[in-house]
Amino acid sequence: MPLKAVAFDVDGTLYPNASMYLHSVGLALGNLRLIKTLELVRLQLRNHPDASDDFHRVQARLMAKTLGITPERAYALVEGRVYTRWYRIFRKLRPFPGLAATLGAFRSAGLKLAVLSDFPIRNRLADLGLAGPWDLAFSSEETGYLKPHSQPFEVLAQRLGLACSDILYVGNSYTYDVLGAASAGMPCAHLTRKPKNGSQAAFSFSTYFQLQDFVFRCLRDPGYNTITGRVPY
Repeated sequence: MPLKAVAFDVDGTLYPNASMYLHSVGLALGNLRLIKTLELVRLQLRNHPDASDDFHRVQARLMAKTLGITPERAYALVEGRVYTRWYRIFRKLRPFPGLAATLGAFRSAGLKLAVLSDFPIRNRLADLGLAGPWDLAFSSEETGYLKPHSQPFEVLAQRLGLACSDILYVGNSYTYDVLGAASAGMPCAHLTRKPKNGSQAAFSFSTYFQLQDFVFRCLRDPGYNTITGRVPY
């Protein structure tokens, strides 16, 4: 791939999921049924997407059926308790070590930087202290589809004005990020401590300094990124 951009997932990729879970305990316990319903509805929409209407309205209608409330009420609950209250937790979170330096190095190398998350971006990047370096930041919800559907990745490429093969997507979920990117013909770097055998990821890594090294080796030698698994150290 002629690498021209690096795009990132947010949750579990820009910051450790464990930290988010720790700070979310109170919110989760107080809204357990709502959160479980939301998870089930979003899983349904991943497997059987419905792009016939605005994503949030489709999500609200499905949640309303399970919760026995109106779609308007379901919409308001998700907005108030998830997209607003949960997002306040991001003020307490910190990015992975080495991420800020890696982003700066990529920017200095002339690479475009982007964020594609399954949840709305809003103020999350600013609260993480990562507001500055992005050429593009958006949610898959805006496309009417969630990862691993290929549509969000294809829209990512369109908005950057690049081919999917020009973009390295970075994510922590093998199912949603690696397989989703692959479905669009976009290479993916998998953030994990346990790389999968036969992984479809172009590269698996556990620290951002490893990712930085991989990307710069790719820039020097375009054939290098055909290697799967960890770069030997």
